[in-house]
Amino acid sequence: MNARVWSLTVVAGLLVLAGPAVAQDAELALSFSGEAALTNDYTFRGISQTSEDPAVQAGITGGVGNVYLGTWGSSLDFGEADAADRATAEVDIFGGIAASLGAAADLDVGFVYYMYPGTGGTYDYNFVEFALGLSRSFSNVSAGVSAAYSPEFFAASGSAVYMSGSLGLDIPTTNLSLSASIGRQSIDDNDAFGTPDYVDYSIGASLSTLGISLGAAAVGTDLGKGDCFGGSDLCTTRVVMSLGMEL
Repeated sequence: MNARVWSLTVVAGLLVLAGPAVAQDAELALSFSGEAALTNDYTFRGISQTSEDPAVQAGITGGVGNVYLGTWGSSLDFGEADAADRATAEVDIFGGIAASLGAAADLDVGFVYYMYPGTGGTYDYNFVEFALGLSRSFSNVSAGVSAAYSPEFFAASGSAVYMSGSLGLDIPTTNLSLSASIGRQSIDDNDAFGTPDYVDYSIGASLSTLGISLGAAAVGTDLGKGDCFGGSDLCTTRVVMSLGMEL
């Protein structure tokens, strides 16, 4: 987190030193956005990260022109047997470049570094992903595809690739939006990770007004209980509810 704040501070300092001509350029204006949320279950690619318990989440993003940097965090519980080694939080650092390709699509190239502070040396959870995404909006409809690659995935499970597609629909004259996504996670060392390669999916709706959003989604995977971390139900379909607020 400190590294990100430092990076944004340096960028802001350079803009000040560059003088009024740069400061007046809208493309180089420094901007921030933040969010906080409560959810009844934090799921990542269809799998519960909180042993099906609630989570508190928050994040902040800063940008200059097409470049952005940010951090996001969530409480979690993987249910490790040893309390001293238990992961209780996830902190992500992310950044990238978002650019328009004109009428064709919008491009996003970036990275996410996933950290699990406080976890003992027994577990090797931290990992980085590099991602590429393309999206396009048609009036009130949006569509996107993305791919993410990790050279060493969660729990030292080798290289991994995640491919996904999404659709969104804003209902005209309302604050209601609908969304759906599907993805496929492939992992080099399935035994180390705890599951075979799998497909995840979600379909949901959200209502937003005055900076407050309420969401509900059906989220799950195609994994049976026997393929989910030795017999857990963390990979089954569940309804995830969330209450979010812009900061």
